[in-house]
Amino acid sequence: MKLIVGLGNPGSVHLNNRHNLGFMALDHLSTHCQFEDWKIKFDGMFAAKLFDSEKIILVKPQTYMNLSGFCVAKFKLFFKVSEDDIFVIYDDIDLELGHIKFKQGGGDAGHKGVRSISQHLGTKDFKRLRVGIGRPRTKEEVSSFVLSNFSKAEKDKIVTSIQKLCEDFEEIICKKLI
Repeated sequence: MKLIVGLGNPGSVHLNNRHNLGFMALDHLSTHCQFEDWKIKFDGMFAAKLFDSEKIILVKPQTYMNLSGFCVAKFKLFFKVSEDDIFVIYDDIDLELGHIKFKQGGGDAGHKGVRSISQHLGTKDFKRLRVGIGRPRTKEEVSSFVLSNFSKAEKDKIVTSIQKLCEDFEEIICKKLI
């Protein structure tokens, strides 16, 4: 069993924010791979599907970004999933818009959602899929930048990246890369 966690903030006001990229990815993935309908549990929304004999659970914490770890820890405990089978999808200002990088473990690079998960799991050793949103002009603009919406051109580029991820998802699962 694997938990695929997408990071974001709940509510329609945040729907198209850069910081909601994890939620956007899971919404596309859920539709593309025909996951079951979303349900609510443990301060989060989740949907599940079997891929061959492996159950994959998509999780969107509804605790707001900075408290995502509460929800993830509850799902981990309930489903008895090891840290090695937790995969977090999130926005990354250190990557160019639309670029995707896989990573095992590591620091949080200032991302408070990742920090919360690390703190609540008691480890940094979980898989990450970092999706680039680009960097604001100054460090002081980071907060407002990640909470701002994508422009039309940016959103098109992000959707193209997410669609490619969706197309490769089943292969990635079968090869046990995540």
